[in-house]
Amino acid sequence: MRKVLFFFTVLLLSALFNVQCSTPAKQHIYIISTNDIHASIDAMPKLATLVSEYKEQGEVLLIDSGDRVSGNAYVDDAAQPGMPIIELMNDIGYSVATFGNHEFDRGSEVVDMLLNVAQFDVVCANVESLNGALSPLPYTIITIDGIELGFVGVVDTDMDGRPLGNNDSYSNYSFTQDVDTAFSVCADIVPQCDMVVLLSHMGLDSDSRLAERGVKCRWIAGGHSHDLVNFDLNGVRISQNNKNLRYVTVADITYFDGEIESVEYKQIDMADVLADEAVVKRVEQLKLSDPELNIVEGVATATATKDGVANFTIQSLATYPYAEGFIPELTLYHYGGVRLDAIDKGDIRRVDILNNDPFHSTIYVGTMTPEQIGDFILRKYNSGTAEKPDKESHYLYFRSDIPYTIVVDESGDATDVIFDLEQRPYRVAMCNYIPQNYIDRDVVAAQLKDTGVSVREAMLRYIRSFGEGGFTPDNRCYQTEIKE
Repeated sequence: MRKVLFFFTVLLLSALFNVQCSTPAKQHIYIISTNDIHASIDAMPKLATLVSEYKEQGEVLLIDSGDRVSGNAYVDDAAQPGMPIIELMNDIGYSVATFGNHEFDRGSEVVDMLLNVAQFDVVCANVESLNGALSPLPYTIITIDGIELGFVGVVDTDMDGRPLGNNDSYSNYSFTQDVDTAFSVCADIVPQCDMVVLLSHMGLDSDSRLAERGVKCRWIAGGHSHDLVNFDLNGVRISQNNKNLRYVTVADITYFDGEIESVEYKQIDMADVLADEAVVKRVEQLKLSDPELNIVEGVATATATKDGVANFTIQSLATYPYAEGFIPELTLYHYGGVRLDAIDKGDIRRVDILNNDPFHSTIYVGTMTPEQIGDFILRKYNSGTAEKPDKESHYLYFRSDIPYTIVVDESGDATDVIFDLEQRPYRVAMCNYIPQNYIDRDVVAAQLKDTGVSVREAMLRYIRSFGEGGFTPDNRCYQTEIKE
């Protein structure tokens, strides 16, 4: 009898074991989100390590929310501009990306080249290509083990219905309104998907308004405003990872038998991740491919803050020896065009100077009155709406070597710009971005001209002028705001 009981016990345990072994285990899909990389090739080896670690645990999708370029001369000044960062993204294994405004900086020919080389889908629902330029997909759907994951892309329309940047960069494109398009396309594809992700290059304010409106997506993987956030709003996860691959967000999708059971989000500080040595070597080879970029052009005796970098740039334009002996009395630069957050104390290489202007900007000179200057400063300060201010509005955006004060009312809008200057024409110098985007065209045509001198040339000349004594930064801001 005991032998019979033992036999049946063995059979029962064996059956239970077989049932457990045949039951599929819960599985994971990891979506790793990046944004505003700005050609930070030195951060790519850490990203490669992170991707490899997650691949050991499940399926991995790597997504990017725009601005992969414009920020590093090793990438932006390559023989094929932008190509090095796209090739690294291909190697690490990106799946989907959207456009940022800086993808358009070099015009449609460069955009087309990068679209052809990218081994990942590029999606952007609110851009329409013109004159034969290549068009991105509005969205893509990726299937993993029966799980349908939809990815929609959208880029900001902050600047009079188009993305921020130089107007000429967008000559072969038209755009629909960013928030409305995102809302509509997400709603269109949600019936086809188990989860919809919006790759947004609109900025945190727009992402939040979209979530509050009830957008039909589960996650807004954001970019553009360089915020560091990871939170829920109205049932939608909103994340953004600052910039330059300092952080990433990982969505851990747990699924079972073709159904999503849960999604958890984790933001990772990339400072804690080790670098992949093979990718480190590749990046170092890339940085050595143009030895001139590594030439030491000068030395800083102290660290320049971003205000100090702005003043350095302004003085570069103010002191350049222009043709016909033109000497500016007033020099202007836009703060958004100051691309370095700091210049560290010590040696300053050519690449450091070029990185402060990845746009190959030129210098305009001419004459303007304080009233004309105050007019475009005022309009830019008040641009956008109360609901959605322009990203580059409502702060001291235009910097100058001549102090001025912006008067702000209780609503936060500017009512006046005050210069301590006579009302007469002054000789002015400025980056081409200002007259091409902010000053009345008739004023530009009558009073300003493009010298053809590059901002880069002026900055290199200026840093060299200090010789062995070195450059001492001026970290003050000469513009102020006062409340009425």
